[in-house]
Amino acid sequence: MKNNLSEILSQIPALSEVDSDDLEEITNKVKLKNFSIDSFVFHQGDKGENFYVIKSGKVEILKKVDDKEKQVAVLYPDNFFGEAALINDNPRNASIKCLEDCELYVFNKQDFFDFLYL
Repeated sequence: MKNNLSEILSQIPALSEVDSDDLEEITNKVKLKNFSIDSFVFHQGDKGENFYVIKSGKVEILKKVDDKEKQVAVLYPDNFFGEAALINDNPRNASIKCLEDCELYVFNKQDFFDFLYL
């Protein structure tokens, strides 16, 4: 699965120029975390501390509009999210909620930046 993770990471625009050996090295720092159905990975407005790649399950992206959360997208295995808040150092621009039990690869902010500046 780690090789597959390297392939997924190489599709992220900010990482597209990183060499495959370096991508493989960074996958060794990844943690796998389980989230239960209906749990939130993070909420809109939270500080961005992690970047995620979906190993299994699916999540929905929710944005607050007039104090109500509206679904704007659904993400599936091999999709990624959370990079925008890390790159821009802004609060999360949406909430992520699990639509089923999920396994997510989690990169912390420092590891993510280590990879951008390899």
